[in-house]
Amino acid sequence: MRNPQVATDSPSIIERREYKFLIDRETAARVRAAIAPFCALDPYAAASPSRTYAIDTLYFDTPELSLFWANDAELVDRVKLRVRTYADVPDSPMFFEVKRRINDVISKSRGKVPRSMWRALMADEGARIPESVVGKDRLAVERFLAISRSMHVRPFTLVRYDREPYFSTIDDYARVTFDTRIRAHRMDALTFEPDGSGWRALDDALTQRATQSCIVLELKFTNNVPLWLVNVARSVGLVRGAYSKYGNSIRAFYEGAEPRSPRFAGGWR
Repeated sequence: MRNPQVATDSPSIIERREYKFLIDRETAARVRAAIAPFCALDPYAAASPSRTYAIDTLYFDTPELSLFWANDAELVDRVKLRVRTYADVPDSPMFFEVKRRINDVISKSRGKVPRSMWRALMADEGARIPESVVGKDRLAVERFLAISRSMHVRPFTLVRYDREPYFSTIDDYARVTFDTRIRAHRMDALTFEPDGSGWRALDDALTQRATQSCIVLELKFTNNVPLWLVNVARSVGLVRGAYSKYGNSIRAFYEGAEPRSPRFAGGWR
């Protein structure tokens, strides 16, 4: 399987909007049918029999969990710091990502470093970025390290899930993704290799108080939302919900991070 990377001509910081929905299998099937005239399955997922690829994300936070609490309080301006890779690709590089949210606008910087070098950059605040990391990757890694080192962050959780991604064939940028088998592992070391016995589901029926495991549907687009995407959401009857993989992973493992009341944005807005 090849590595599902961002396009080589993408900017170091991407701005977009991102709407989330918690849906069941039947609704997912209806969404797939509705987007078929406008979207194609990502080629990296298409190469897999499951039509998905697995994503591993190591989340970082301050010792006081200030990034988690900013997200939980829904502060207008908040960020997540994470290192991401693809679990099915042993030689995949590591992606240093800063995901910033201001109201409904998401800006994300993403820079890749060789797998053999990422741990040293995070373990030693004086470590220099390798000369082999250049261009937009270098700018994104510099940004990540400037923030992470100034905040003295450490890893807290590893989140793994399977993604079924579609991209628009008629727009500059629009994506529809279905995330399943979302699970997390408590992680306080710089590794993507947990002991294997501490995984917890974050999408199961009991956790979500539903009759079946949920699917996290995400609609991603730039400031100009495609009309076809609006029509799909309305025709299927999608209702926006609040779901944070990082937030739910923290609540699963750390005392004192009590779940907030369920919140729904309501309709297509």
